[in-house]
Amino acid sequence: MKTRTFRQTALLVMLLAIPAIASAEDAASEPTLADAGVFTAGEITVTGQRELTSQTVTAEEMAALDRQNLASVVNILPGVNLGNAGSRNEGLIYVRGFDIRQVPIYLDGVPLYVPYDGYIDPNRFTTFDLSGVTVSKGYTSVLYGPNTLGGAINMVSKKPEKSFEATMQGGMTYGDDQIASTFGSINAGSNLGNWYVQAGISNIDRNFVPMSDEFVPTATEDGGRRDNSGTEDFKGSIKVGYTPNDTDEYAVSFSGQHSVKGVPVYTGNQSITPRYWRYTDWDKASLYYIGKTAVGVKSYLKTRAFYDGYYNVLKSYDDATYTAQTKKYAFTSIYDDKTFGGSVEFGTDIGGGNTLKVAVHDKYDMHRSYNVGDPATEMADNTFSLATENSWKAAGNLTVVAGVRQDFRTTLKAEDSEHNNASFELDDNQATNCQLALVGKIDERQKLTAYVSRSTRFPTLKDRYSYKLGTAEPNPDLDPEQSWNYGLDYVLTPSVGLQLSASIYQSRLSDVIQQVNITSDVSQYQNTGKATFTGFECAADWQAADWLKAYTGYSYIDRQNDSNPDLYFTDVPRHKLNGYLRFTVARDAWAMVEGEYNTKRYSTSDGLYTASPYGLLNLRVHAPLVSSLSMQASVENLFDRMYEVSEGYPEPGRTFVMSLSYSL
Repeated sequence: MKTRTFRQTALLVMLLAIPAIASAEDAASEPTLADAGVFTAGEITVTGQRELTSQTVTAEEMAALDRQNLASVVNILPGVNLGNAGSRNEGLIYVRGFDIRQVPIYLDGVPLYVPYDGYIDPNRFTTFDLSGVTVSKGYTSVLYGPNTLGGAINMVSKKPEKSFEATMQGGMTYGDDQIASTFGSINAGSNLGNWYVQAGISNIDRNFVPMSDEFVPTATEDGGRRDNSGTEDFKGSIKVGYTPNDTDEYAVSFSGQHSVKGVPVYTGNQSITPRYWRYTDWDKASLYYIGKTAVGVKSYLKTRAFYDGYYNVLKSYDDATYTAQTKKYAFTSIYDDKTFGGSVEFGTDIGGGNTLKVAVHDKYDMHRSYNVGDPATEMADNTFSLATENSWKAAGNLTVVAGVRQDFRTTLKAEDSEHNNASFELDDNQATNCQLALVGKIDERQKLTAYVSRSTRFPTLKDRYSYKLGTAEPNPDLDPEQSWNYGLDYVLTPSVGLQLSASIYQSRLSDVIQQVNITSDVSQYQNTGKATFTGFECAADWQAADWLKAYTGYSYIDRQNDSNPDLYFTDVPRHKLNGYLRFTVARDAWAMVEGEYNTKRYSTSDGLYTASPYGLLNLRVHAPLVSSLSMQASVENLFDRMYEVSEGYPEPGRTFVMSLSYSL
């Protein structure tokens, strides 16, 4: 009750303050909207910049590297690893060892996740309509809101610059001697000064995933064309914005996604009974508003409001024909989840080199699920947070950033599907987050950032209330996970065109939610875990000559399970090395060699199943054909290596990619 009263009081104070703030004559703006083609109102900034410990992949880099979904985009960066939830054919992203429940995904600062389990499939988010993706690691601004235990991933949309501009792309992939997929997109926009509109439509239709010739056929997979690997991803979006002056902006955006995806069967231990699953619907609809107002010359006000709807249909079939549903294990499961909320952020220059920001977030998550023929189960949470962050320019070359955030979670509804939908015990919880960073500019070529932060993540509805098909006992009293994150980042620009960066970090986790056996065949999630993640990252970005650009990144991480050393953390290799060489042979014509190497990773916590080390080599060429028209051709997995990021779920073999792009 106290939690709810505090939440309501804090929100009321912020809302009542808005008219007074808006009428002030001495208040000011954030930096003006200047980034070319970038919807800067969708960014989260600290000290007038993007995140302190963040890295951004631009739209140009995504296109050059043929990265068409979010998971493949962030894999470019050191400290980021891809996983595969093979049993759901769902991409996983790990940032310094933390998964996407602990490193939330955002679109223009709006949080995206399925309310029930906190996950969302990053493979379903295509990149054709993005201006960039920013990944924050370790130190993540408290202004993002709750659950940023290990970082944040923010997709930033496009904004038109000209009275009319458009980009069209079409292409295909080829493997196993036939067309494996086709894709196409159109993005168009118009900026008429005070008003702008940006719209996009895209579709990726994948018939199958081509497998490596090195794959040895099994009872459940004969190789060649990966069985049940087809997917379709359609997306449409439109954004309308109003910019009455150089500092203010108001935008409303709508997007809709429809996907269909097969779930390829497990090809490992053949004693494991295969699952014949398909998602016949994976749909998402999103509507959001973002407003940014300069208040005088020293302050700004940013507001967000959003609604998201998620609708998924998962079907389990009798066998590999994917037609009948007559066996006991066959089912049709439907998730119909909704979330809505908003945030208010106010920033002002309070003098003495201090910039103070205050933010309030409020979010309602509603989950409804059922198997066809059974009654529906409903659950709902409300999450509220109040944050403040101050940036102090202590000296000419030193900035101190400090922040604190208090998060509150209230369970509004929790029906018990095993007991005629009677209510579980409804619980409240709260968590404190705080952080401190020192940003030092040693000289014109060197920058050093040191930080410490305490971050948390609330347990999801699934963590607290799932019976896991009769193998688990719910635990409504789960507490938030906690992590103390420490890091040191160094950036050196020794010469024009060359930038070197390095980071060392450690995260000390406590109250980690782990599965504990309470009987011989029933487990329960409990806050019993402690762990330590220690790592090092470095990267070099070098424009060696007009005709040569080189990039390389290296990551090392050691994840120790302090509470149970016999159990291993899964899906993240200890070492990762990637990079590319790009040779420009003429204006806008180039060739690229790209490589990646990963050491082995555990696929099960007992260490019995692992994904072996692998190395990949890709070749790409790009050439202009006529004015505004260009072509790109690539060979991915050039040597047709059979590799896995999750044991028993082979990744694509050699694949040819061809595309045409036209810009106005």
